[in-house]
Amino acid sequence: MKMKMKTKIQINVLSIDARDDTIHFQSYFSNGHCSTTLETYGYANEFQDFAKKITEFPKSIDDVAIYKLGERGIKWAYYLLIKVYCSQPNGRASIRIEATNNSISPYYHESIFEIESQAASLNRLGKSLLHWNPRESKKFEWTPNQQ
Repeated sequence: MKMKMKTKIQINVLSIDARDDTIHFQSYFSNGHCSTTLETYGYANEFQDFAKKITEFPKSIDDVAIYKLGERGIKWAYYLLIKVYCSQPNGRASIRIEATNNSISPYYHESIFEIESQAASLNRLGKSLLHWNPRESKKFEWTPNQQ
């Protein structure tokens, strides 16, 4: 019997550096068929601007909301792109995930895939991210069909 992965986004706080308030995040993304995990660093408000954009998404059929951290290549340890856009005019939307660990072989990995969702579910994602405080709650989780 083949087990299907659950479609979700999960962000865990691995540690918080008390000296500069830097947070070590581990992000997990799955579309039910493939998944990836990427570790990054940021601050408690790391996802706030992105969250605000998707609480009101879409404002038009051409609306796009982007969260980007790092770059591909040796200049950065990682690259993460989360791009939300309308994939169909009927209200379906997609979240494009591009996650790259810029390490050297055999530790290098790159994943590119999409998570399909309804715009209303993405609005809930935005609202949940806006209210998430990684200093108080070490885990954030969203699934497209949560209420």
